[in-house]
Amino acid sequence: MKTRFSYSLIAFSFLILLLLFGCGAGTTDDPRMGFQYPDPADYSALSWTEAFHAGHAKFSREYAFSEWKGIDWPALLAKFLPRIAAAQAAGDKDAYYRALHEYVLSIPDGHISLKAEDPAVPTALGKELAGGGFGMAAAELDDWRVIAAAVVPNGPADLVGIVAGAEIITWKGEPVETAIGRIDVSTVPLKALTGAVGGESPRATSEHYRLEQVRLLTRAKIGTAVQVVFKNPGAGATQTVTLTAIDDAGQGFSLANFAKRPAVSDQVDYRILPEGYGYVLVRMELDLAPPGGYPYGVYQRFKEAITAFVTAGVPGVIVDLRGNYGGSDRLAADMCGFFSTASSFYEYQEYYDKRDGRFLRYTVDEKSPETFVDHLAIEPQTPNFGGPVVVLVNPGTISSGEGPTMGIGRLPQGRVIGFHGTNGSFGMVGGGIVMPGGYTIGYPFGRSVDKNGVVQLDSRNGIGGVAPSLRVPKTLENVLAYAAGTDVELQYAVRYLSGN
Repeated sequence: MKTRFSYSLIAFSFLILLLLFGCGAGTTDDPRMGFQYPDPADYSALSWTEAFHAGHAKFSREYAFSEWKGIDWPALLAKFLPRIAAAQAAGDKDAYYRALHEYVLSIPDGHISLKAEDPAVPTALGKELAGGGFGMAAAELDDWRVIAAAVVPNGPADLVGIVAGAEIITWKGEPVETAIGRIDVSTVPLKALTGAVGGESPRATSEHYRLEQVRLLTRAKIGTAVQVVFKNPGAGATQTVTLTAIDDAGQGFSLANFAKRPAVSDQVDYRILPEGYGYVLVRMELDLAPPGGYPYGVYQRFKEAITAFVTAGVPGVIVDLRGNYGGSDRLAADMCGFFSTASSFYEYQEYYDKRDGRFLRYTVDEKSPETFVDHLAIEPQTPNFGGPVVVLVNPGTISSGEGPTMGIGRLPQGRVIGFHGTNGSFGMVGGGIVMPGGYTIGYPFGRSVDKNGVVQLDSRNGIGGVAPSLRVPKTLENVLAYAAGTDVELQYAVRYLSGN
């Protein structure tokens, strides 16, 4: 068995236990017989440079998307090894972490992670780079204008007269678009800074990366002063002010986050909305207690939701997968089955086989881990809902959470709705390298491919995941409402189902 559950939530050792469920069954001529997943590596006793050499060799060998993403491994080694060596020579732990962090975040895959046993160093770095806020959150509209999406009462922006909806014209003396483009997201340990669970991970798509650049625009080192030219809504002239970043405990990060995630939970919530539509929220495709194996608990709760909707005769269903953490591939396919009337292809799985260093098409049935299957399929489930169904997503929708989005979105009655698409990280996690200093690099050594053997959903050249078939417009009105706490995406889904 294997999982797509986000690396940021489960320790590497636990994932390996899930992955090494057995070698399956078949004929002696079957190349899958004796298949072996890669072993974890512990290089913590080596010097920083020795560990980086060894870790880079293992990472580059086993990573599932080197060719797909065009990763230039020799160039990465040439770029970061001198930084590791310099940090080692100086005994500089901060420089060592910065190099590791930027190395890991240079590969656009949300399943890659750098986890710190002791978060002190990444937290301090995050605070140094972006611990201060200017009392507002920025957002970019569809027409490319950048606005103050939310303003903190009595914060720096509020005190100089900036109001929500103000257009930001220049930032630090240059056009705001230029200022945003200069921000290097790979340098900032955002999870450590915000207290989010798990290790630091890259952004897989250009769309998600841009969102984080915009979010970091209004962050800086505490005490940093910037000159800003802005124009408030309805004003005839621009104003020029100076803002100074204050310690706001990260308040600005949560004000306009278009990739926000729910709390980690295997709970499935459902209800019938006042408009009469069924609504079900799935946070992950995994049972947390007990973990491992097929997640029958989540399956049963999802089935209970669909049963309630069918019994009530709802005219449409909304499946909320925004910020979904992923988990079981088989469950992801089965969720699609509640809206499907015929069997259909879901995926082939390919894994790195440590016996010969090649990627082998290798899939086991999560319900019977000793049994090989040719591929995973979407099979009709009972009860079946045949009416229109909408899936809500955002860039926090990752891993197996992207599977139901893909499957349901392909149905004639299925639609995907959101401001933005899914994460674009659909590989199978399990690789792990322990480095000196208590850091662990995690990565996927398995991939999903379609009927033609082409990688599914994982990003390439900045594009990946599932794009909304109905994209919520990022108008001034919608963004201001979203930042103020209105569930604009859900409202949009209800209007679509209502024919409005």
